[in-house]
Amino acid sequence: MTRRSPTRIPRQGFALGALALVLTSCALLVAATAGADTKRVENTNRVELVNVATGRRADVMWASAQDGQNVFLWRNNRSASQEFDLINMGLRPDGSGRSFFKIRARHSGKCLMVDRTQPKVSVGRRIAQYPCRTDASYRSAQWYFDPMNGRCDDNALCIDKGWRVIKNRYTGRCIDTANSSGRRPPEQAVLQLWTCIGSTDDWNANNQVWKIFDPATGQPVYFPR
Repeated sequence: MTRRSPTRIPRQGFALGALALVLTSCALLVAATAGADTKRVENTNRVELVNVATGRRADVMWASAQDGQNVFLWRNNRSASQEFDLINMGLRPDGSGRSFFKIRARHSGKCLMVDRTQPKVSVGRRIAQYPCRTDASYRSAQWYFDPMNGRCDDNALCIDKGWRVIKNRYTGRCIDTANSSGRRPPEQAVLQLWTCIGSTDDWNANNQVWKIFDPATGQPVYFPR
């Protein structure tokens, strides 16, 4: 029987094979790290939008996943249609250090923005969900959060209560509940755009003041920054 000699692989082949193995390992490591970071960021930014006057949550109506579905106030039922991911779009250019965010509904994966079915972008324009836009130039789907704490007496220690108004980047108007009395908004009050209040003493402040809650801890989130 003729004995076969072991096949010799050129040294260059060893080098290329080793390089391919290293590159594959690095790619897997990067992918795993990116996945971990994405999960961490989204968990950190998963929130509920809670109307301060009533404790009711912003809720996509009837947990619908349809495009154009509006949002209203509903009692806390721990459903995914009351939870949102805040997706950071970058800093505002006004030097405030605060950021613009997309607000993505957990149950549908769609983002809150200005309702496209109404002809005029004016007060009373409803908030609706649509597929999230990735382009940073689409401002009607971007929001920022400004502090709106109560009156602070002179020489007093002022505490941030976590009260915020939620402003639309495109219109400069705030998320408001359709409630003409200005008192505590009722259940199923629809979310709309309205001229932003100037203080918590304004007649319609109950319609616009929110707390941003972490549903995992039940505590307010003192950001976004």
